Amino acid sequence: MLVRLNAAALRGVDAARVTVEVRVDNGIHFLMVGLPDNAVRESQQRIKSAIEHLGYQWPGKGITINLAPAGLRKEGAAYDLPLALGILAASGQIRTEGLRDLLTMGELALDGTLRPVRGALALAQVALSPDLKSVILPRESAQEAAILQDVHVLAADHLGSVLDHIGGRRPLPRITCDLGHLIASHSTQPLLPLASIRGQPRAVEAMALAAAGGHNVCMVGPPGAGKTMLARAMVGLLPPLDLKEAIEVNRIHSIAHRSYNLRQTTLERPFRSPHHTISEVALVGGGADPRPGEISLAHAGVLFLDELPELPRHVLEALRQPLESKEISVSRAKSNVVFPADFQLIAAMNPCPCGRFTPHPKRRQQCTCRHHARQRYLDKISGPLLDRIDIHLTIDPVDPASLMPAPGAAGRAAAEQRMGQAHALRRQVLQAREVQRQRNPGGKPNHRLEGDALHDLSGLSSEGRKLLTTAAHQFEFSARTHQRILRMARTSADLNGRKNIALPDLVEAIAFRSAGLEKMDAGDMNTGRFQ
Repeated sequence: MLVRLNAAALRGVDAARVTVEVRVDNGIHFLMVGLPDNAVRESQQRIKSAIEHLGYQWPGKGITINLAPAGLRKEGAAYDLPLALGILAASGQIRTEGLRDLLTMGELALDGTLRPVRGALALAQVALSPDLKSVILPRESAQEAAILQDVHVLAADHLGSVLDHIGGRRPLPRITCDLGHLIASHSTQPLLPLASIRGQPRAVEAMALAAAGGHNVCMVGPPGAGKTMLARAMVGLLPPLDLKEAIEVNRIHSIAHRSYNLRQTTLERPFRSPHHTISEVALVGGGADPRPGEISLAHAGVLFLDELPELPRHVLEALRQPLESKEISVSRAKSNVVFPADFQLIAAMNPCPCGRFTPHPKRRQQCTCRHHARQRYLDKISGPLLDRIDIHLTIDPVDPASLMPAPGAAGRAAAEQRMGQAHALRRQVLQAREVQRQRNPGGKPNHRLEGDALHDLSGLSSEGRKLLTTAAHQFEFSARTHQRILRMARTSADLNGRKNIALPDLVEAIAFRSAGLEKMDAGDMNTGRFQ
């Protein structure tokens, strides 16, 4: 007897429909075809034990299984459940009517208990097909997939409960989730890191500009100046996830994670901070079974790279394409997948290997690095990569006097004032984002504007055009930098409630773009301190 069931296979962050064909006939064999990997092939022993544990009989005949399409590789133990149902149906032990419009996935324990599967959200999206009515998943995976409002998700804890549902004895419970309500009720923007920053007003302004337009930032400053705190404060300034972004983020994290029992729905923008010893595959994604890397896990959020020059050069260069295209294509001999990577890069680094270089001559702790050592340190970051970073921010050492809180009531009042300023700054950023959503083509933030759309929305005056042209000649801006300055100026105007870009907006954008590494490198070369 031949039986067909519905399953799915992961391909990158998406899934493709798979038809499980099971035939039980004369003979004594167990044959599985259709490019199954070792985990799928080993399912025979798990399925046999689970079936016999429930009192059913393992067919003493020939069992032939085909996983179609045959050219798509099938990986993982998630096929245990549809294979078990197919064997029982093909051997005549259960009825087949309830299987035609059902998609099932799940790993079986030896006693028939269902264990969660990787990528449940992507697998459940296959059930959006009009000829499928519902999807059965292990309970933990079903809770994850339930954020898809248009998919009828059923949760099962055991193979026996699935058989009861198919036989009409006891229906499985439907799992629902109101993702929009969860996001609205969740405190997704912690402002405490922002309110805790002292003595860096210029840096806070730069981070607000970056958050309002989605611009990339590179901070250069000595150790302990507050670079990491500024990066963590960025998440508090960003707007909450919308429904589409939340589904994309959860789908990526579900596919990337190897542990699922403690998996929870992601309700806030990701903040990823990998160590500087990270490999290229771990950062951009890949492997024999391609998985998303840190840049995809930071999709719709922030990727913070501390100690930027300490990352291997080839790892840093891998960032160049996704910073422009907002996706990463991973090509391997047997697969080619595309992972989303629309992240906001926040990088931090010291000005030199010892970290004490500063243009301020009054600082007592002088830099001990020689010029060639510092130049070698800075040369680890290529010009093309720097050209893709909008804001080059110099972080000066914090005045110790600003770190000491006032005693008693005065200190508490100052803390409340800083928190109020943080809330006001976030409201300003959210208002600017809302203006961009309503004005820009496709509701894109300013960092995605390009071509005629960017120039049409800039509203530059003749004085502004002259200033930008002069600055481009003086600082030798590339065409990419020219566009990025216009985007930052457009964001500055949005933050200040202006319809068109004014001269102060353009000056601020040029100042942020021309500072940082170029400024300090020029100062190093001109002073001759380290010759």
